[in-house]
Amino acid sequence: MARPKWTEWENRKDNLNVLSAWARAGLTDEQIAKHIGVSRSTLSEWKKKYPNIAEALNTGKEFSNRLVEHSLYKMTQGFHVTVKKAIKVKKIEYDPSGKKISEKEEIELAEETEYIKPDIKAIIFYAKNKMPEIWQERVTAEPEENGSGIIVLTPAKATELKEMIKDEEEKENG
Repeated sequence: MARPKWTEWENRKDNLNVLSAWARAGLTDEQIAKHIGVSRSTLSEWKKKYPNIAEALNTGKEFSNRLVEHSLYKMTQGFHVTVKKAIKVKKIEYDPSGKKISEKEEIELAEETEYIKPDIKAIIFYAKNKMPEIWQERVTAEPEENGSGIIVLTPAKATELKEMIKDEEEKENG
């Protein structure tokens, strides 16, 4: 079998879409190179020399990064989601005189809206990575009795976080 040529990937829209999809799916450059049938270093050279290949891979990676970032942001805010739940329904038939003829139970799906609370770990992760100058961790100088230091999140605006969490709880409760 002949080695794939860069032209097959650089000049064909379908192949560029495949590259983008692989990148969007989270494949590494090494895995993508293996799918193409070239070495990792060859793919790196292609990315340097051929802008369509580089753009397809970068677009796929950027898209998936933004989706994950959006999901993380949603977790810091809390959100509503509609879920389907199975419920048991009893169906009873009566004759014209009011006498019970049959009774059976069936499972039906019902939609219900649930509120997903903000995730404190997601909030901390987001704050530490997006605003490291304000939100940072430090290890205390004094170890505890067992000899380990305590990791303490030391925000410059800790009261704002407490108020934000309190506001979210109040929204949820009423």
